Amino acid sequence: MVTDYFRFDWYTAILLVGVVQGFFLSLLFLAKQPHRQPYHHLLLAVFVFCFACLLLEILLCYSGLMFQVLQLVDFSEPLNFAIAPLTYLLFRSLSGQHLTKKQWLHLLPFGLYLLYHMLFMLQPEAVKYNGYISAYFPELAHLPVSYTYSPDPIHLSDYVNALTILHITVYMGLCFALFRRQRTAESANPYFYAWARMLLYFFAATLALLILIKLIFERDLGDHFMAVFLVGQLFYISFKILTGSAFFQPVVQVKYEKSALSHEAKQDLLQKLKMAESEKFYIQPSASLPVLAKQLHTSPHYLSQVLNECLGKSFFEYLAALRIHEAETILANPAAQHLKIEEVAEQTGYLSKSAFSAAFKKHTGQTPGEYRKKAISS
Repeated sequence: MVTDYFRFDWYTAILLVGVVQGFFLSLLFLAKQPHRQPYHHLLLAVFVFCFACLLLEILLCYSGLMFQVLQLVDFSEPLNFAIAPLTYLLFRSLSGQHLTKKQWLHLLPFGLYLLYHMLFMLQPEAVKYNGYISAYFPELAHLPVSYTYSPDPIHLSDYVNALTILHITVYMGLCFALFRRQRTAESANPYFYAWARMLLYFFAATLALLILIKLIFERDLGDHFMAVFLVGQLFYISFKILTGSAFFQPVVQVKYEKSALSHEAKQDLLQKLKMAESEKFYIQPSASLPVLAKQLHTSPHYLSQVLNECLGKSFFEYLAALRIHEAETILANPAAQHLKIEEVAEQTGYLSKSAFSAAFKKHTGQTPGEYRKKAISS
């Protein structure tokens, strides 16, 4: 009986929790009102939903429950060509770029493969049964099947793993190029780095693990290892959301709901803010919200609103990000190697070495000394 092949172990439990977490996260993103958030929350909802669907199929296959729902065999395969473009579109959104109709062309490979894959999805259950046991239970006998039409006429499914790896590699290159452009811009958005760097690391690690698994395991037998890694990503994203004080900005929206600051005024204030950044106002120990607001000829209330709504940061988070970025530049400069850590702290606006070191490690995960050593050696 097919129930003899049901398996429940630690992998099954982790995958089950991951599926629930993935669908919950996607609903959480969709629950936010569209006019009160940037569109990258909607992209995140679709992105996480795709993750959850991939995890669901791997859970069903690994546990043996797929025997009970044979119509779902390979249902998530077209999503292999959706994850990478969605990641790239998410990068663009986080960097402040608008979503245009032209950008939807990135999902064209997904749409085309989805249409092609319908040739398999519309096949009878016997075809799905044979496809499932071929990958997971090759010792079982295949059912006799007569095909009305071929489920894979040009054999694309035979090369889906190679095509997926190639597709992800291309988009990882596009994301890295966008990240480099934003990093060398005159005024980078600190909010962009907080999420873009994390996504880029996940992207590269996922590609490396995918290649490794496909080289070691035949068919889909190693997919549960990839799935556990995806579950880890989902929980880390949840952790970042829960600990990120300004991610959804519910307090900010209520606080500034009746603000008279127009969109044009916000953009004008952002331009003034960029000018102040170019003059490195933040390296002054006396830098504060009232002082900066006076310099920009606005009120602290309006400046705080622009920082929260446009950059996703409080003033202190914004100030710390600028100072740490300046410190990274100094520490990585070979000509500044003679400077002591406390001197670097003073040049970036900190009054004490301990406060500087604590802030630096919080933002980079390294002490200033460790960062300098790695930067110079590389």
